[in-house]
Amino acid sequence: MWIGIVFLKAEKVIESYDLNPSQTITLDIELQETGMGFYRIFIPDFTGNALFIQILDPNGNILVDKRIETKMAINYFDFEYAGKYVLKATNLSEDSEIIEIEFGDTNSTEMRIPGIFLGIGLILIIISTFRKLYNYRTAQPEEKIS
Repeated sequence: MWIGIVFLKAEKVIESYDLNPSQTITLDIELQETGMGFYRIFIPDFTGNALFIQILDPNGNILVDKRIETKMAINYFDFEYAGKYVLKATNLSEDSEIIEIEFGDTNSTEMRIPGIFLGIGLILIIISTFRKLYNYRTAQPEEKIS
């Protein structure tokens, strides 16, 4: 639960757009320090048409360029410094598309401590299960010799 709460408190933007053919929209967010960002693209009425996504850093360098051809796509990218990061989405089809975009920071640096606790808990569960299985004895029925 702790990891989920940290992720939900991260900086992110959620928008819905109606893209006309060959239309490009931009969505920007101010990210702090270094970390791992993400974007989620959802096309409710997916008909097989493509969408082109680019993510630009504050200097205008392309971090990600990807062609999306599925109903939903979730991808991650690393960012190295603070500033305004821009997501550009272009409709490559001849039809209008309704898309939902979620773009932001995963807050991965704050997930280290909860992740360590989660790892320790999993190791303790594995050790406990192994000890129970190792000490488990099955009773064998007595053989009748006639």
